Amino acid sequence: MTMQSQKDTVREFCSAWDNLDVDKIMSLMSDDAVYHNMPIAPLKGQQDIAGFIGGFLELADSCQFKILNLVADEHRVVTERVDTFGLKDGSTIDALPVLGIFEFDNNGKICCWREYWDLQDWVARGGPAL
Repeated sequence: MTMQSQKDTVREFCSAWDNLDVDKIMSLMSDDAVYHNMPIAPLKGQQDIAGFIGGFLELADSCQFKILNLVADEHRVVTERVDTFGLKDGSTIDALPVLGIFEFDNNGKICCWREYWDLQDWVARGGPAL
């Protein structure tokens, strides 16, 4: 897999969040993927990850992953983003700074996804308990 195709996969992944499309998100991840949302415990495997993402997106009316910077090497893609979520209760979590790291398996699927963000900032912006 080329660095460009890995970058394209991450852009597609972020776009799937913008579309609230859990199935598309999961289609870009390997069966044994690990998702570590740093303030909480890591999740492993399609079922656990899809359950968490699906549960979160059930609370959302909108989502935007705005990529500010995207860099890659032969093993990973790193995004600097600001994420905004509109929730069904009418509240908004606006412009949460996030650093995402994506690693890939030999089939071009995301096999490890780590997100770094500040939980206190999330709560201060109105984010629900996780």
